[in-house]
Amino acid sequence: MGLLRKILPLMLLAAAVGCSRSADGTLSVQLVYPSPPAAAPGAATPGAHASPRAPNYTTYPGDRILIRVLAPHFVPIEAWFDRSAGSGVIGGIPPGARITVEVDEYDNTATLLLGRGWYNGISLSPGEVKTVPVPMYAKGTIVTICGAPAVGGSGTPGDTGDGGLDNDALLRNPSAVKAGPDDSIYFSSFTTTHGRVRKIDRYGYISHFAGSGPHGTIVPGTTATSSPIDGVSDIDIDPAGNLYLFNYWNQIVRVDNGVVGNVAYDNGTYNPAARLDFAVVNVNILYFVNYLDRRIYQIFDSLKSDFVTDNTPSQLVEPINRFFYPLRAPSSITYVPDNNSLVFADTDNDRIMRVSLLDGYIYYLAGYPGGSPFADNIDASAMTLLRPRVVDYNPTTGKVFFVESLSNRVMSIDAAGKVHLLAGTGADEFSGDGGPAMLAGLSDPRAIAVDSRENAYIADYGNHALRMVVGGALP
Repeated sequence: MGLLRKILPLMLLAAAVGCSRSADGTLSVQLVYPSPPAAAPGAATPGAHASPRAPNYTTYPGDRILIRVLAPHFVPIEAWFDRSAGSGVIGGIPPGARITVEVDEYDNTATLLLGRGWYNGISLSPGEVKTVPVPMYAKGTIVTICGAPAVGGSGTPGDTGDGGLDNDALLRNPSAVKAGPDDSIYFSSFTTTHGRVRKIDRYGYISHFAGSGPHGTIVPGTTATSSPIDGVSDIDIDPAGNLYLFNYWNQIVRVDNGVVGNVAYDNGTYNPAARLDFAVVNVNILYFVNYLDRRIYQIFDSLKSDFVTDNTPSQLVEPINRFFYPLRAPSSITYVPDNNSLVFADTDNDRIMRVSLLDGYIYYLAGYPGGSPFADNIDASAMTLLRPRVVDYNPTTGKVFFVESLSNRVMSIDAAGKVHLLAGTGADEFSGDGGPAMLAGLSDPRAIAVDSRENAYIADYGNHALRMVVGGALP
């Protein structure tokens, strides 16, 4: 009876939020630590995320729990309750399929995230009451969300699962990943004959987004799903929400609402070794790098020009003239709108640099020859880097994420210039899934992206997997 008294206020709140009708359904959400129970009669449909490998973490009766119910056919429904309630009952849910439950557990101030869980693939009939056991993961846990769990140190390559849940799908060598404005996750993958881009929506379903067969002529106005774009090395989004794809043929393709808008740049030369990477500033200006070329290029209204060049005599003292910087193997670039600058990985110089778009000069961000090896909270300027290759910026936290290619580790530089480990032990392997990301093995991570809830996604190329660090971008 005491438990009923604690749950009843939540039921009333949830019903008000969901605009309950007699035909609506109800979900009873149960948080599971550390592994979900076997599905019981009336439980959510199989196939949802329910990893038994989630680590436990300390909880308190006063923890604040936010439950969010999402589906394509209704506005998200949210309700708060205390952990002491034991479970949360959410009413007023329009019946249908593709329903997702997301749970965030905070401390008693409702500000510090402790753990997070989700359950996808729920179907609800009119008037039905269904129990949903949501497995919870501590902040900082790494979970494979797409791609079969690895066996024997390597993943299982494939190209299956479109139309189903992401954790039932196989992929091959993901090399790019990006979070869209609606928190859809876009990533590149490969069949046995060609490359393509796939999409995971907020409800956990995976679908084909772009690319059809081997490379061919890309025609503006055609659907992206039927365009022969082939392998994609990088994905970016402009402020208007348009998606840009940089393929192995040195072409930058803009996709507007699923349709090819234009080919913003077209060199047409196939070169997968170039590791082409770009940063979109707005709809008519972007910058790109070619790993094999000592340049940073600017594209302005489809016109290409040199932006950073390796002229002599070289300069290494700040502020550095961008036309005289000794660039070596630039492998990645990202735009930082907060200070209107570009951050790029100068891989063979073991440095990460920043070029200001305000004054046009280059400044050091991370990497110091003869510096110290990584230790948590080390100054970025005092650390020796091991071939930094991937950079990406998260505007919410002000962090720059990067990959050390020689250590298979993913790190971040915070707004204060301190370096922290996000994921990876340094071993080239698949390990640690369901545990702390810092104790997990990665294999040639090629890209990083962060969604609006500060989950970090890693394209684990060698393990044929897309892996997520729960709340990985949060402090």
